[in-house]
Amino acid sequence: MSRQNMKNKDMETVKTVSVIMVSLFFGIILWGVLFNLFSILSLMYLDEPIREVKAFLYTEGSGIEMAKKALQEKYGEEFIIHDVYSKSPSDFWAECSPVSNEEVVFKAAIWKDGSGMVYDDYVPGILAREIEKEIEGELQKYYDSVFVKVYQSGGWTVHSAEVDSMKDMSLEEYVKRLDSSRCWIDIGIDAEEGKDYLEEYAFYVSMQEKISDKKMFPMHVVYYNMDAELQEWCNDYFTQYAGAHGTYDSKIVECNEMEFECTAEGISITCDEFKTMKEELRKDE
Repeated sequence: MSRQNMKNKDMETVKTVSVIMVSLFFGIILWGVLFNLFSILSLMYLDEPIREVKAFLYTEGSGIEMAKKALQEKYGEEFIIHDVYSKSPSDFWAECSPVSNEEVVFKAAIWKDGSGMVYDDYVPGILAREIEKEIEGELQKYYDSVFVKVYQSGGWTVHSAEVDSMKDMSLEEYVKRLDSSRCWIDIGIDAEEGKDYLEEYAFYVSMQEKISDKKMFPMHVVYYNMDAELQEWCNDYFTQYAGAHGTYDSKIVECNEMEFECTAEGISITCDEFKTMKEELRKDE
């Protein structure tokens, strides 16, 4: 090969390398522009589809871990997840208890894509357990065994930023801040046992006084005539579930029942009516 041909070949090589380098340079710039454009468009149009894809991957095992993580991040403590089950295509329910107090069982709703908490009933759960213990302690004066379950209605959502300011609140302060519209109370007793109607009724008069002082919620009370075995089953059931489900409803549907209201304005039945209804509670259907 002549010297001139070699020189021409070297020049062609230099040109080719230059073209490749320029192409590579502009290719990197173009890729960067396209990547940024895709990121912007994905935020605008693909956020929900991506969430749906992640939610599609939800399993019971991943749900338990997501619930633990979301609650720990919000409250700064460890939680036990008793059960998880689907609520909707995008979120799920978790039945939970704090490790520090397993008696408090509450419900939380968690996003299935792992992005955190929708809402939870931890604070109402604390309140419910306090009210349950007070009622249980009183009714155990008249019955060998009792079942008491409190549900909150019209509750208030605690945001993560508020958690620290609430840690040392009293029950009364919680109640005032929660501003719940009503609390529903299921009570299971063996109606054959209760004899002192006057003292039992007087307890609800004292609760009415607390309500009028804004230290308790208006109460809708339902008594069920249950034998000790059913009471025990109900108590065990609510060590895992915060709310009533089909199994519980099917268990109590055959029980005789009586109900009344206890509000700041008074009790919806008189003491004599309370006694009559308790006597009716004993009768077979």
